[in-house]
Amino acid sequence: MNRLIDLKELTGADLLIESLASQGVKNVFGCQSDGLLPFHHVISGHSFFKYVQLKHEQAAVHAADGYARATGKPGVVLLSSAAGITNGVTGIATAHSDSVPIVVITGQYHFNKISGESPDDLNLVGVNVPITKHIFTVLSVNELQAVINQAFFVATEGRPGPVVIELSKEVLNSRSFSNLMAMPYPEPKPVKNFNEKTFEKAVEYIESARKPVFFIGGGTIISGAAQVLREIVEKAGIPVVSSLMGLGAMRVSDPLHLGMLGMHGTFASNKAVHRCDLLVSIGVRFSDRVTGKISGFSPKSKKVHVDIDPAEINKIIQVDLPIVSDAKEFLNYLNEKLDFGLVRENIKDWVSETSVMKRTVPLFDKSNSILRPQNVIKMLDEFSGEDTVVVTDVGQHQIWTANNYNFTKPRTLVTSGGLGTMGYGLPAAIGAAVGSPMKDVICVSGDGSFQMNLQEMITAVQYQLPIKIAIMNNGYLGMVRQWQEMFYERRYSSVKMTSPDFVKLAAAYGIKGFKASTEEEAREMIAKAFLEDGPVLMEFNVVEEENVYPIVPPNHSNDQLILSR
Repeated sequence: MNRLIDLKELTGADLLIESLASQGVKNVFGCQSDGLLPFHHVISGHSFFKYVQLKHEQAAVHAADGYARATGKPGVVLLSSAAGITNGVTGIATAHSDSVPIVVITGQYHFNKISGESPDDLNLVGVNVPITKHIFTVLSVNELQAVINQAFFVATEGRPGPVVIELSKEVLNSRSFSNLMAMPYPEPKPVKNFNEKTFEKAVEYIESARKPVFFIGGGTIISGAAQVLREIVEKAGIPVVSSLMGLGAMRVSDPLHLGMLGMHGTFASNKAVHRCDLLVSIGVRFSDRVTGKISGFSPKSKKVHVDIDPAEINKIIQVDLPIVSDAKEFLNYLNEKLDFGLVRENIKDWVSETSVMKRTVPLFDKSNSILRPQNVIKMLDEFSGEDTVVVTDVGQHQIWTANNYNFTKPRTLVTSGGLGTMGYGLPAAIGAAVGSPMKDVICVSGDGSFQMNLQEMITAVQYQLPIKIAIMNNGYLGMVRQWQEMFYERRYSSVKMTSPDFVKLAAAYGIKGFKASTEEEAREMIAKAFLEDGPVLMEFNVVEEENVYPIVPPNHSNDQLILSR
């Protein structure tokens, strides 16, 4: 390892720098913190690291999260103590919910104070235990490097997730004569051999099925299994449906990809899962947005569930064949063992049946809108390339993006799926742009979500990140309004949004801004925005009461879709 710091006697801050470098970390996100001042003092002198300072701790964690999702590498974030860590809790919970590897380093002033002596006193462990894989407390400088190494191992091993490291100013200022080269790295855990009997049983199920469906989730992308999945689908001809987090594992335009499953999924995906005789689910959580009424979920099928986390299996949906395995390991086995000719012969009628099912989603049939958000998403797709990373906030625009953008590669959709975190989009886009500097990054947001972290526009300006921000301004918290319209007798309560002039606000932050109210204006605006090198804000004034369709009403099974008004 090439030393960044040529010192015989190292401080804890020096050791932290060295340890992060040994893990290949080049980008660090955070907010300034008194407790981490010794680290900031050291990192400021090294061009090896790019330190990206955000304006709010929640945004800093989201940025590390967006970096991790876009690159597949752990994101690193520095937080202060007390209010800094509680501000970051939403970001940590978001990463935990979607199995995103991030390493959160938080600096206390000191550990030997009397409890209650300082307003910064906080039981960090108690706050974060439910939303982290592990929390490390570093009490001695000589423990620091081993803890850093272990933290990265834990964050990425098995089902990925957030890890928190708590250290103090004392540790960062202490001096150590430790030999860095001799510091222990964690021993890899023995690789658990797959249960060949369950893998063989899965092959038997697939080869004897007449109406099989693959249901793929985010675990397929996390494991790096997209390529082998595509090979299997091409050779076997088995139809595929995706969760929101699984979009990009298959090319959306692939004839065998039936679309997203669940509450706002396509007719084809929901009908196919309802009618299939075998459902092979890989790296999915079976959230309520996917299953609908549990008793009515895929009622005719045998169910195989493959997940690296045994706690997810049989948690919501009872399955016939539980398989605890990495998705790529399982799919590699299928690729070697399946009799593809037999499978294709058995399912040819089923493939014909599913091929004529409607995979597109309907427009709002009674809308007189001049500018439809669905068409805005399609135009963004038209002007962007296959490698473009699309980051969304949470709301109607998230579903319009999922159903109308033509995703072709894994890790090109970055969105909060499990927790549904509004305010996620812009800071996550900053992280994605830092991690993928050669790719275009689009942030799709709504007027409600965007206002939760809009202060990070100045961060995009400061680091000249070429993020194209697309705001769907419909004057409402759109998804909540839609539910009030459809299921609460159109009694609108607390959903009408008051927003600033986003274009003028962008100008105040130093960002070029444009506004469109027609499709012609939108097309011209998007073309102009993609010619700009730095950040650009595009405000699309769309119809107020545009709805997301299809929709499965609450407590209904997935075959009971409402396609339009």
